[in-house]
Amino acid sequence: MRNYLTIIFTFVFLFNLEAQNKRFTAQRNPCKEFFIVDTTIKYGDWACRNIVTNTSGKILKLLWKREDVMVTLGWEPSVCDSVQCYATFIKESPTVNKIAVGGFMPADVHVYYDNIPGSAYIKLRVFEQDDTTSFIVIDYLFNKESVGTSNVKNIQLRMYPNPTTNSFSVEYNNGISRIELYSILGTKVLSFITEPSKSYDIGSLEDGLYMVKFITTDGRPLRTLRLQKNSIRS
Repeated sequence: MRNYLTIIFTFVFLFNLEAQNKRFTAQRNPCKEFFIVDTTIKYGDWACRNIVTNTSGKILKLLWKREDVMVTLGWEPSVCDSVQCYATFIKESPTVNKIAVGGFMPADVHVYYDNIPGSAYIKLRVFEQDDTTSFIVIDYLFNKESVGTSNVKNIQLRMYPNPTTNSFSVEYNNGISRIELYSILGTKVLSFITEPSKSYDIGSLEDGLYMVKFITTDGRPLRTLRLQKNSIRS
């Protein structure tokens, strides 16, 4: 009998949760945009425009929370709702969006890029202020076909010389956009945008062991290698 009541309770809970999620819907989910970055523009902006519609029979008070799942380094996302467009560092709505019956809330996500080609995957969780179990999650894809992560297994790279005195080079076939150097204490000391056939100068660093982190075009760490810097001794 107890197991039977547990099943009934679970069913009712899931049914109510599903019903609550239908109080509002997104026009586009996922919201996809494909574009070519104009590298001649210093500060570019591209938006995936969307709306969340109130399908319930009452006024809704909606909030949102942004999650940057994968964003190319140098890109900055931001959200625009029915109140305003927010700064890129604001990831949770500071103001409630009051949506009338049958009305809608803009749910636009922008990406600002600084002459850097790339892609982004951003999640927006929209939920009710008075009932946080009533929510929807919207995927925003910029230059990405699906929410799956890109295949990094085929990325090959080689770093040389190692040890080095003042610089090092990296050979890679594709998929790397940035290199970051860290001290053995975990402090970032240098960073570079990758370019083909480029040598990276570390002459300003003290002798010692450094960790070199390679970042993919999706903004994810691919691999970390050790690099030893030794000055030329007379």
